[in-house]
Amino acid sequence: MELIKLTQNNIENIKESIVATIGQFDGLHKAHLALIEKTMCIAKEKNLKSALITFDPHPDFVLKKDLSNTYVTPLDEKILILNEIGLDYLIVIEFTKEVANIKPIDFVKNYLIKNNVQEVVVGFDFSFGKFGKGKAYDISEMSKNKIKVNIIDEIKYNDEKIGTTLIKTLLKDGKVKTVKELLGRNYKISGQVVHGNHIGKTINLPTANLFVDEQFAYLCPGVYVVRVKIDGKRYFGFANLGNNPSFNYSKNMIFETHIFNFSKDIYDKIIEIELLEFIRSEKKFSSVNEFLDQIAKDKEFAKNFCKKFLD
Repeated sequence: MELIKLTQNNIENIKESIVATIGQFDGLHKAHLALIEKTMCIAKEKNLKSALITFDPHPDFVLKKDLSNTYVTPLDEKILILNEIGLDYLIVIEFTKEVANIKPIDFVKNYLIKNNVQEVVVGFDFSFGKFGKGKAYDISEMSKNKIKVNIIDEIKYNDEKIGTTLIKTLLKDGKVKTVKELLGRNYKISGQVVHGNHIGKTINLPTANLFVDEQFAYLCPGVYVVRVKIDGKRYFGFANLGNNPSFNYSKNMIFETHIFNFSKDIYDKIIEIELLEFIRSEKKFSSVNEFLDQIAKDKEFAKNFCKKFLD
């Protein structure tokens, strides 16, 4: 997949004819994947290239509609996932207040026609241009029928629209199994392993620690069953996400992950953590013994949970 970054002053002219799906695609959930699948299917049928056109940063952040400034899937994570899917192009438009003020017809001319877009695949609620006045069905007319429009109907989960808002709520509540149903995959975060002052050193429970990037959507602090990817290999374990309210308080949220049957030094390495199951919320313990008892229970739960993946 080729990554192309566009700005108002740098609108690349792609020579190959493409089919593009357009949107923010935060989360890359099942509704998004339906758009991508349709895009790739049309591209294959018509011997065209497939593309996903998105915006960075999120338009809602620039326009102050969302003050959280957090993503279910930050751009770097999005690139990793899309690379595996097999699109030909990922086109990222730098979103600014100036871009927000582009007239719908100018968006079509400058970003679609100039980049040889022949067809678009968009969701039922897609809008574009200043004040979102441009609608999906306008694209054909604005392009003088040079661009064919395919509109995908709303996709729901339990009668609720699958969307970023729903997923963020579920993550906040620790409902990672439901999130998996909406994404079609386990929720993941990644980051660089750092040293930390943690009690694990003194109780023979070594942990790989990483600070959670502030771009990621808020996750319920607590203990999770996890699968960790290191140098292309996967290992099971359990992790505590939080500020360590009992011992060695950390101002920033930190993932402390104990990896089963693993003893290598991975300081400074980039690792990926999949959240398989939520065990319990973060808790402040009154004593070290109370903490150790609970950790032993958490470890046992995690090992039993992981057996089904190993059998």
